[in-house]
Amino acid sequence: MEVNWVAHHQLLSSAASQLKQVKVVLDIGCGIIPQNLVKPAVHICLEPFHQYIQVLQKKTVNALDRVYIILNATWAEAIKILPERSVDTVFLLDVIEHLEKEEAKILLKATENIAREQIVIFTPLGFLPQEHPDGKDAWGFDGGKWQEHKSGWQPEDFDDSYNIYASKAVHIVDSMGRAFDKPFGAFWAIKNIRNET
Repeated sequence: MEVNWVAHHQLLSSAASQLKQVKVVLDIGCGIIPQNLVKPAVHICLEPFHQYIQVLQKKTVNALDRVYIILNATWAEAIKILPERSVDTVFLLDVIEHLEKEEAKILLKATENIAREQIVIFTPLGFLPQEHPDGKDAWGFDGGKWQEHKSGWQPEDFDDSYNIYASKAVHIVDSMGRAFDKPFGAFWAIKNIRNET
């Protein structure tokens, strides 16, 4: 497993340079902030929490650069209805750490059947504690349970079919803006599908 270690300020641009500009994107668990690294013709936002859905609908209703399709469903519901090779790229940005590890592995395997071009993952390096005991998330919604971290990931959790870009000091504050004693790292795992089929 080769890991491309970069400075924190180079992490996003290093990963972004590997992304394909495609026509159809599935953005799993996008919360209230859909990915904006790729500008597809069709951007499917898959979000299970109804308060985030309401924000997404307001944010995207007048979009001119793409067509947004907003689906109110969990990833487990979505993978049952999305056909094989039905989207170009699947994005999982700050998603897998919110699932138990075995559950996330099932999701990752399913995305390999759904994507035609790429799978793009961003996650903390190792376990980054995140809880919202009062049920409120960083935006003041009732999404605290959706924001809890349940697993930690390392580049070694991904096989050689993924390109890894990592940095050891990315997260300097928690989800509520409080400084960490020591920064947490993060990494991108990007899988190119078309080369394999």
